[in-house]
Amino acid sequence: MKTVLLLTGLLFTSLIYWQCAATRNSRMAAQNAETVRIWFEEGWNKNRNEELLERVFAPDWADGNPLRPDQTTGIEGMRQFVKYYQTAFSDAHFIITHLFATGNQVAIRYEVSAVHVGVAFGIPPTGKHFTSTGILIYDMERGRIKRTWQELDLMGIIKQLRPERN
Repeated sequence: MKTVLLLTGLLFTSLIYWQCAATRNSRMAAQNAETVRIWFEEGWNKNRNEELLERVFAPDWADGNPLRPDQTTGIEGMRQFVKYYQTAFSDAHFIITHLFATGNQVAIRYEVSAVHVGVAFGIPPTGKHFTSTGILIYDMERGRIKRTWQELDLMGIIKQLRPERN
């Protein structure tokens, strides 16, 4: 009888542990999704990037994008990226079309529209409006973005920005 009670107790304890872990993971996934949503909706779309940097990004943030192999890391690195983007493009507006989150990662697909007002991708400013799509994958740590990977339709952007040929 003691063995049955002991096994029942262990089973019950295990169930509670796994339920708590699943709940914790679900809460973390929701928090991670909210962090990324805020970065796009408040940071980019409402131009509040600077005030959100330390809330959204881990102090040791790193960029895995091969287009920027020399990207500075940390909050200062993201600050430099934001400045580059805002210098190259105005009136940027992002729409998150897909968002998937776990306890330690977030993936999104986005649509963006903007006006090309500064040098970008080696192309001098054209004043042209463009649209594009991309996918971002984030490693998250304690509700903040620790590492970023991005795939974007760079050829589509270049095609829209290049001078018209006669």
